[in-house]
Amino acid sequence: MKRILLQIFIFTIFSFSSVAQDTLRSNTADTIDFSNYSLEELIKMKSTYKSTEIEKLINESIEISARKPLSLKKSPSVVSVLTTEEIERSGSNNLMDLLELIPGIQFNADVQGTIGISIRGLWAQEGKVLLLLDGQEINEIAYGSIQFNQQYPVSQIKRIEVIRGPGSASYGGYAEYAVINVITKDGSDLNGLHVSSLVGQTALTYAQQNISISYGQKIKDFSYSLSGYYSRGQRSDQQYSDIYGNSYSMKGNSQLNSFNLNIGANYKGFSMRFIKDDSYMTQRDNYVSNLSKPDKQYFLNSLAELKYQNYLSKKFQLLVKVNFKNGEPWKNTDVKDSMDYSSYYNIITNRYRVNVSGIIDINRIINLTIGLESFYDQSITKLTPETQIKANYLNNSAFIQALIKTRFANVTIGGRYDRNTSFGYAFNPRIGVTKKISIFNFKALYASSFRAPAIENILNAINNTIVPEKSATLEFEVATQINRNSYLSLNVYDIKTKNAIRYFIFNDSINNIDIEGYENHSSRIGTKGLEIEYKYISKKWTLSSSYSFYSADRFEDFDSTIQVKGSAYSNLGIANHKITLMSSINFGEHFFVTPSVIILGNRYGYNSLDSLGAGILNKYDPQISLNIYFSYKNIIKGLSLGCGVQNILNEEILYIQPYNSLHNALPGMGRQFNLNLTYLLPLKN
Repeated sequence: MKRILLQIFIFTIFSFSSVAQDTLRSNTADTIDFSNYSLEELIKMKSTYKSTEIEKLINESIEISARKPLSLKKSPSVVSVLTTEEIERSGSNNLMDLLELIPGIQFNADVQGTIGISIRGLWAQEGKVLLLLDGQEINEIAYGSIQFNQQYPVSQIKRIEVIRGPGSASYGGYAEYAVINVITKDGSDLNGLHVSSLVGQTALTYAQQNISISYGQKIKDFSYSLSGYYSRGQRSDQQYSDIYGNSYSMKGNSQLNSFNLNIGANYKGFSMRFIKDDSYMTQRDNYVSNLSKPDKQYFLNSLAELKYQNYLSKKFQLLVKVNFKNGEPWKNTDVKDSMDYSSYYNIITNRYRVNVSGIIDINRIINLTIGLESFYDQSITKLTPETQIKANYLNNSAFIQALIKTRFANVTIGGRYDRNTSFGYAFNPRIGVTKKISIFNFKALYASSFRAPAIENILNAINNTIVPEKSATLEFEVATQINRNSYLSLNVYDIKTKNAIRYFIFNDSINNIDIEGYENHSSRIGTKGLEIEYKYISKKWTLSSSYSFYSADRFEDFDSTIQVKGSAYSNLGIANHKITLMSSINFGEHFFVTPSVIILGNRYGYNSLDSLGAGILNKYDPQISLNIYFSYKNIIKGLSLGCGVQNILNEEILYIQPYNSLHNALPGMGRQFNLNLTYLLPLKN
């Protein structure tokens, strides 16, 4: 029955597609013959030409992949973009929902109730994907991880840019596999008061309840914005069973509460930003076996930045940034029994960063970016209220990048050198060649990248030795604007990683104790695959779709930690095939409907034990998440209503652990009904 509903659903989407495109073709020609036009007529046509939304998308400057802004088709990286309209119409409840629409990205269970990110078939939770919020580094520095606890308000997000590939040459040691740049609405976007509230409900319990308030405006050269957000939610309403068969209901045992404050201001070349990003959660799944009662965990994060960016001359732009970040990740201090500190943990971290760079237009052909960056990390770790472990590290880096326009192609070449007082050095070069031939845009890219050991990796290194994890990535992309309303891109990639940083537990049989810590794994890992994106945008109908595939590399030594026994190309927990499809259809000026579907292929994970206590590998069937969202703008002036259903088929949504530590798959939400109210009160000009 579910498969029949899915087929009807997808058929309906493509039926709208054919109707919309036929209508477009009947009203406008695909091509125009300019041979009979005079020069004056051509000039007049050019002056009245209006870009389509697709043309705006692919020609709009993005800054995530190069320090000098370049268009999507000229950027020396494989980049995906979610626009304001796509975000608003998606019906997404949180950032994780939005990122699931990006090719190659999946989500997996980690430990203690947390969900982490995978990219291109590789687990990337700790320090391998960099998350930026308005340019601020969100990754906590104890482990380098990112949390997805409903703490990022969708209603405040203007745009999301994702490098689906290495970014270390520009961003350093948290950008080994990908970079995610989340841009929120600033004063000129807001120009008044925006209030949004979301209520999500399943058949069993509430899923999410939040409120978002933003205010901002632009006055000549000065703009400011102030945004606040509070959310109360749960990870799941389903039953969870550990690998021993012990189970509990996640309803009331997987609470997700978050608070976010984002303040920004800029005047001419000066700007400032302050972000408070706090969340806490309850969990009982722990590491392997269930806890007898819920355990509370906090993730506290404060970030501040002062920035000056200005042209000192026509050919030289100066950028100076000073950043501060304070965090208390994975905090658990609610221990009632002073005799038992087995779950007590509190690490306080600070990072102080200074970045100075210059962008120089040497001539019409060569643009050069050169800069220096230093950051100082310090931490205090408390395993009991009385004991303290202090650490501090200094990292200095230099980077250079040249953009060269030649008659043959545009070439980007550069690199970054990091020197750290704890783990030594890392050098990461990159080279990219972009070329347009007829209607096709080609990219050939190579980059070295690294994952820097985080504070806890260094403090708990086995034999007190740990070095950066290193990757080499080769990518090739071809893209074309099929017509004025549609754009297609296809890329292939090959990733090779060595010295992977892993957590291990060793049993010392002589002393009968377990030795745990971090070390560099001896086996190489990697994946290769392809990703396809297609976008169609017209006034009445839009479609965003993608397909992604990876195949795991098999080297001399089988890596039982992440690879699947008996499968030639799969890694644990991560589907080899992923399909996304989101369409939005306008009915009149104010009403639109957005159906979407995300399909994951077969996955593998450990979910039980055999008679000898070894994990039993389980093959999970494909997972289908079917959603629909309705929205009516300006029911009354300024007030809009949205409602939708997520997981229409009530599919068993599972987050499978992507490494072998005998943690069973963590359930997600069942069928969920959402109601969203938005009120806009614009300021008078």
